Amino acid sequence: MARAMTAGRVSIGVISALVGLCMFNQTFIAPSVKELIIDRFDATTAEASLFMTVEMVAYIIFAMVWGAASDKTGRRRPFIVAGFLGSSGLYFVMSLAPDLTTLLVIRFVQGAMTVMAWSLLMGLALDLVDRKEHGASMGIVGMGLALGLGFGAPVGGLLGTYGAVVPLYGASVLFLFGGVASTYVLSDVPITHKPESIVKSLRLAFGERTTLGPFLYSFAERFSAGFLVFLGPLFLADEFGLDPGERGLMLAAFLLPFALMQYPFGRLSDRMDRRVMLVISGLAYASVFAAVGAVESTSQMIAVLLVSGAFAAMLLPASLAIVGDIARKGDHATLMGGFNSFGSLGFAVSPITAAVLHDAVDHRVAFFMGAIIILGTIAVGSVFLRGIKPHTTGRERFRARGKAHRGK
Repeated sequence: MARAMTAGRVSIGVISALVGLCMFNQTFIAPSVKELIIDRFDATTAEASLFMTVEMVAYIIFAMVWGAASDKTGRRRPFIVAGFLGSSGLYFVMSLAPDLTTLLVIRFVQGAMTVMAWSLLMGLALDLVDRKEHGASMGIVGMGLALGLGFGAPVGGLLGTYGAVVPLYGASVLFLFGGVASTYVLSDVPITHKPESIVKSLRLAFGERTTLGPFLYSFAERFSAGFLVFLGPLFLADEFGLDPGERGLMLAAFLLPFALMQYPFGRLSDRMDRRVMLVISGLAYASVFAAVGAVESTSQMIAVLLVSGAFAAMLLPASLAIVGDIARKGDHATLMGGFNSFGSLGFAVSPITAAVLHDAVDHRVAFFMGAIIILGTIAVGSVFLRGIKPHTTGRERFRARGKAHRGK
C-alpha cells in the first residue's frame, strides 16, 4: 500500500512539472512583447495586448471541449501529447508570421492546443489518486502551476535579449520536450463510466448547480491574480517610485507563499470540510486584497502581499479538490475544463476591469473595488457549495477505524 502511494505521488510530481512547463507559456513571451509585436509589426500597445487576450479566449472556449472529448474516449495521454507537440510547432510557425493578423490567428490555435495539454494533465491528476488525497495532490499540481507562472517571465526575458523571436524558439523547444516526456512517462487510468456523448458531458458540467461553486472560486482567484499583476506594478511605481526590478521582487512576495503553501494547505483540506476552508479563506483573502490599496510603505506592502499569497494558496487546491469530489473519473476532464474556463475568463477580464477602475478613480480605490468584486463572486460561489456533500475528513476516518477496532 505504501509503495502504491509513493508511486502515485511520483506520478503527481511529474504531472505538476509538466503543468508548470505549460504555465511558462502564459508569462514567457510577455517581457518581449514590445520587440516581438510593437516594433516588428509597427503595432500599437492595444494591438499588442491582443496577443495575450486571444490565447485566453482560446482557453475559455476549448478547455471544456477537450475535457468532454477526453472523457468520451476515456483517454488523456493522446490529447496531452498532441497539445504539447501542436503548441511546439505553432510557436515555431509564429516566428515566420508575416503580419500581426496572421500571428494572432496562430496564437489563438496555439492557445487551443496548449490548454488541451495542461487542463487534461490536471484531470489526469484527479484520475490517479483516491478521493481522500484530492487536496494534497492538487496542492502539488498547484505548486507546479504557480512556479511555472513565476519563472516564465524572467527566463523568457533573458532569451529575449538575444532577439525578438528567440523566446518563440525557446517555447517551441520546451513544448517539444513536454510532448516527448508525456509520451514516455504518462499512463492513462482505466475509466469505465464514460459519458454517452460530448454534448451530454458538457451539459453535465452546467446542469449540476454544485459545479458552479468551485467554478466561481476559480474565477475569483484568477481574477485577483490578473488584477494584481496588472495594477500592482503601476501602483508601486506611482506611489513608491520603484523601478521594474524592484516591482518584480515585490510581486514575488505574493508568488512565494502562493507556490510553497499549496501542498500543506491541500493536505489540510483533506482533513477538514473543504467547503468551510474555502469560505473562511475566501473571505480573508478578499479582505486582505482590499488592504493592498491602503498600504503606506513598501514594508507594509510586502506584509500584505505575503499574507494574501498565503490565503490564495488555501483557495486553489481546495477548490480543485472539490471538482474531484463531485465528479466521477469519467467526468474529471470535463469538470476540470469548466474550472479552467472560468479561471481563464477571470484572468482575461481582470486587466480590463483594473484599467477602467484605475482611470475612473485611483489605485487605492481600484483595489478596494476589485476586492468587492472578488468578495461578491466568492459569496455567490459559497451558496452553490452548500449543495455539495462534504468528503470524509481525516477525523471521521479515524473514528471509523476506532469503531471497527472496538467491534473486533
